[in-house]
Amino acid sequence: MPRRKEIEKYAVLGEKDCWHLYGLQTLTPKKFANVVGKILKGHHMLVRPGAKAGSRISA
Repeated sequence: MPRRKEIEKYAVLGEKDCWHLYGLQTLTPKKFANVVGKILKGHHMLVRPGAKAGSRISA
C-alpha cells in the first residue's frame, strides 16, 4: 500500500490542568511539587475518583 503524500497535522496540546490522583503518583518529585502548588493556588483541578462526569475538586 503506498504511503500518503500529505503529512497529517495535529492540534497543539495545551497544558494539562485537570489531574487524577493516580496521575500524580507517576510524576517526579519536582514536577509533583510544581503541580500540587498550582492545585493549591487554584490554577489546576483534581478529578474525583469514581465520580460522575463533570465532578471536580477545586482547592
